[in-house]
Amino acid sequence: MVLKVKYLLLLCFCVLSNYSVFTQDLDSIELLLQGNNEYLMKVNDRLKIYDDLSWGYLNSNFEKSKFYGEKGLKLSAEEGDSIYLATFKRNLGVAYYMESRFDIALEYLNEALEITQETGNEALEARIYNALGNLYNRQSDYTPAIDFYMKSLTLHEKNRDKSEVGKVSGNMGVIYQKLRNFEQALKYFEQAEKIAKELDNRSSLASIYVSLSDINIYIDTNKAIEYAEESIDIFRELGNRFQEVDATLALAKVYYSNEEYIKAENVAMGALKIAEELEAPFLISQSYVDLSNIYYHQNKYKLSEHAAQTALEYDSTDVNLTSNMLYNITRSNIHMGNAEKAVEYLDKLRDQLDIYSNSEFQSALSELEVKYETEKKELRIEVLEKEKRLIWLLTVAIVALLLFALAFFIVRHRLTLSKHKLAEQQLMQLEKEKQLATVQAVLDGETAERSRLAKDLHDGLGSMLSVVKYNLPEMKTGVILEKESVERFRKAVDMLDDSIQELRRVAHHMMPESLIRFGLKASLADFCDAIPNAQFHYYGNEVRLDSKLEILLYRSVHELVNNAIKHANAEKIDVQIIQESDRISLVVQDDGFGFDTEAKRDGMGLDNIRKRVESYDGVMFISSNIGKGTEIHIELDLENNPIDENISNE
Repeated sequence: MVLKVKYLLLLCFCVLSNYSVFTQDLDSIELLLQGNNEYLMKVNDRLKIYDDLSWGYLNSNFEKSKFYGEKGLKLSAEEGDSIYLATFKRNLGVAYYMESRFDIALEYLNEALEITQETGNEALEARIYNALGNLYNRQSDYTPAIDFYMKSLTLHEKNRDKSEVGKVSGNMGVIYQKLRNFEQALKYFEQAEKIAKELDNRSSLASIYVSLSDINIYIDTNKAIEYAEESIDIFRELGNRFQEVDATLALAKVYYSNEEYIKAENVAMGALKIAEELEAPFLISQSYVDLSNIYYHQNKYKLSEHAAQTALEYDSTDVNLTSNMLYNITRSNIHMGNAEKAVEYLDKLRDQLDIYSNSEFQSALSELEVKYETEKKELRIEVLEKEKRLIWLLTVAIVALLLFALAFFIVRHRLTLSKHKLAEQQLMQLEKEKQLATVQAVLDGETAERSRLAKDLHDGLGSMLSVVKYNLPEMKTGVILEKESVERFRKAVDMLDDSIQELRRVAHHMMPESLIRFGLKASLADFCDAIPNAQFHYYGNEVRLDSKLEILLYRSVHELVNNAIKHANAEKIDVQIIQESDRISLVVQDDGFGFDTEAKRDGMGLDNIRKRVESYDGVMFISSNIGKGTEIHIELDLENNPIDENISNE
């Protein structure tokens, strides 16, 4: 009896609560359906719970949302309940468009609208119009999106539903924000913010803050950060992970617009992680687009291109995002000198802009023609908006065509130049390959010579000195020496001891035994342990590499650490290696004097390291400022330099 009372109380709570509560207590609601309880409930109670779960899980678990939506759809069809039938079709439509499955979403939403119009339920009809507006908004089809939002807004105002008026006003603001019409966008956001605060609707308020953060990037950076961080906190508190990604990406955009690229990358990576956990293609694509922008502004063109390509594979339904992806791929390849690929994606970008401008332009014209056939009262607000939108679209189309023409002539000019220089580039490539082959041969010879010298020093000269040390005490036997001579003899023996130790140290560093026997990690740990102000960190797997590659990395660390001590007077040196299945990364940082990377250097140490790295198709980056230390980063691709299967890890 007590258990039944508890279920009844919880059920009443669920029925009376709003959706923002459900997103925080979905597990408790699901408990009501355990065992036979689900089928002992009244039909209306079950339908209400299915509706709450289907809608509530939209923010965190699409599969559960669709599961309870389908259950509710089946039960409402069996009971002939038209209102709930339309409600579950609306819920499923929203779930599918959030997964970027727009065709299925449109089918469900149109069916829901048809059923609702037959029942005369204006509140539900208005919500379906809003959902249809969101669907077209997601596809960057703004003309029908605004049309549906206006229909939704009219019905909600008629029914005096402030909460829904605020939500739709926020959605209208988002469209004008995308069209860069900030004045009109702020008008709708201010209206939505006022209503959200009056009703204490934190979810709507957080959504508005995301958009205000984006707008304030161009007005007040600190305000933009505050809005983004506040929205993240609210969505986390409400458990709305889907919109938490949007808020997190808004913060990343503020950072990279302010040239704080490291912060921006970390924040965008956090958003990507959540999006992948949600398995939301649109959010994953959005995260990769932001990462592509961040990499491009850091001149990391290869990473920028890769991120944009990945975004394109996940979701290419949003015109603005897709244009951003194609633009980044195009300009990254221009910088990398890949003219053919740049032209290929420039053509795709042109087609994308044509699709956007033509569909929007034709749609806007059609709506302007239809406006004279409808009642004047219904179009009093829409006429001005459509005229503004048409002017904006024409401006966008003209600017886009001018940008395309400019980019086309730039690429064509570069292609013409590249044809004239093709023979010269081929000769330069052959010369480079010859130089790399020479460097590789020098490295092989140097390694062999070092091995021979190390062995000769250790086994030959080292052994001879040890024999001398062993025989010296015997020579002393039976010989009477004065006190001063005894002291000189002892010092000679000590110096011989020191010489043997130094000889062994030199032989060890020429070809360390720990490198040959135990690999890179052990040998570098030994080397750094011997230097008081050096620290060594190793991350990733410990699979042995090709012996030549291990020697290259060991020598590079040896040279860079010695440079930091001798030339930079560094007090702290950090050596870090990250080994993955397909690459290995070496970073050496110090807090020494630093130097001007553009200035001419007398020494050849860094140039020698760079040539050796390039001989293995690797890259070396140097970052240094006078008085602020130096960071040297070496990247080697293990796909082109495979591990040595014959080396034991023992």
